Amino acid sequence: MNPNLLNVPPYIGGKPIEEVQDEYGLRDIVKIASNENAFGPSPRALASFHHSLPHAHRYPGIADRRLRQKLAKRFNAQHSANFTEANFMTGNGLTDVLRMLALTFIYDGGESVFCTPTFPLYSIYTRMFGGKAVAVPHKNYSHDLPAMLDAINDNTRLVFVCNPNNPTGTLITRDQVETFVRHVPQTALIVFDEAYFDFVQDGNYSNSVEYVQEQVPNVMVLRSFSKSYGLANLRLGYALTSTAIIDHLSRAQIAFNTSDQVLHAGIAALDDDEYLDYVRKQLFVEKKFLYDGLAALDLTYVPTETNFILLTHLPREVKHINEEMLRRGVIIRPMGGFGMPDAIRITIGTREENERFLNAMRDVLKQ
Repeated sequence: MNPNLLNVPPYIGGKPIEEVQDEYGLRDIVKIASNENAFGPSPRALASFHHSLPHAHRYPGIADRRLRQKLAKRFNAQHSANFTEANFMTGNGLTDVLRMLALTFIYDGGESVFCTPTFPLYSIYTRMFGGKAVAVPHKNYSHDLPAMLDAINDNTRLVFVCNPNNPTGTLITRDQVETFVRHVPQTALIVFDEAYFDFVQDGNYSNSVEYVQEQVPNVMVLRSFSKSYGLANLRLGYALTSTAIIDHLSRAQIAFNTSDQVLHAGIAALDDDEYLDYVRKQLFVEKKFLYDGLAALDLTYVPTETNFILLTHLPREVKHINEEMLRRGVIIRPMGGFGMPDAIRITIGTREENERFLNAMRDVLKQ
């Protein structure tokens, strides 16, 4: 067996609704643990998915190429760029793309650099493929980019920058990214994980795509259909980078890694601007509602540029809060797995879900 796997912890996501129903004998459950889109999937994506189901007996065809062509056209229009389908690669969710990256670059003891806390799979995949995971502590819940630069050495192959960051919800600005990109040696690939890109309100957010457009050779941008388009269960994400890197990465791609049904859903989602606008508007309203509710409970939180909020310095033990919330049918996410044992993360939900959370939390804190 692969000895690298022995010291790699399995990734454990948010507790499933069905599991809580079985364990606690409850039927009405609110899950705000996994940064899912509380407003449901894109209607156009859903319709396209169902329309293509009669062809489920066929292996995937050219839908992957069609999606990459669609992405190139969309990015070219948005950024006055000249990307082609060869600049994109799709995956079975961004987790699949991250696995391909580790397989491609961390092959003989290479290293990856990232901040902590951040998405655990950067570390897990690096170690899985025999590499060294170098975690740089955060600074005020955000990336400490100067410290990350100091951590880069001749063995560094991948530099992960989750922007906005999961689980803190913070972002790094355009000027910070500019300085960072210009100082990272080109022997290391900078991977900007922008899964929460569509939820950003801060006008100082960096446009990482422009570095690929400028043909900076060591920059990659990751985006997802899981969050803003509500397709988390279908698993679809993509990478944008140079054609040379895509060519290497494609050799690590599993055959038929994404179904035509999912790819068609992604194509349709890109045309569903009305839905995306609706999700963003609802999210921003509910974020303000939760901010007010958390302040009324005298709870400390980190202001977010995503669809989730990190709560810190809690007045009760996280284990106690989590258990009592589960008993009330509310699934939250303890942050121990992210290296923050005294924090929890909540997804910004619908008004009904947010009220349910605030009421349950109020009861728990009164105990």
